[in-house]
Amino acid sequence: MKAAPKSLVLSQRNIAALHDFLSKVQQSGVERFIRYMLSIHPAERLPSRRHFDPLAIPGMLSGVALVAVERDGPQPRLRMKVVGQDLVEASPVRLAHRYLDDVLADLPGAEVILKSRLQVVETGCAYLRRGAPCMPFTYRMAALEYVHCPLSENGETVDQIVSYFSYRKG
Repeated sequence: MKAAPKSLVLSQRNIAALHDFLSKVQQSGVERFIRYMLSIHPAERLPSRRHFDPLAIPGMLSGVALVAVERDGPQPRLRMKVVGQDLVEASPVRLAHRYLDDVLADLPGAEVILKSRLQVVETGCAYLRRGAPCMPFTYRMAALEYVHCPLSENGETVDQIVSYFSYRKG
């Protein structure tokens, strides 16, 4: 029997993870974003950037971030392409158009912003985090919840990550 194509396996695993996250999320915006990602997710491959239409989620754009995965060196580098206004206001450092490893130099203790996305690159599977913030922000936060979702032009290799962040000020 022939093995299933890698793109199909990744797709099924990512769809299952997103469905699983729906029972765990606490913020309604994160739930809506996950439902949107499920609605655009092809059954046989990972979604690509062309599947993701920001106009379909207009009230959520301030919480969206888009990261490009660049594979020019021995390790992938992640560069912030789009940073929603909520992220701009919450971050004590500039994020737009910067590599995340460079951001870490200005933001000690924020390794999670790189590690969580690298996990998405390596696994091709969405990542959910919720709970207390573990890095500095510009204002006091009671809760943080976010999801990182893989995007892939060829259906297998993650080349972008789209994320949605929800902050509850405390």
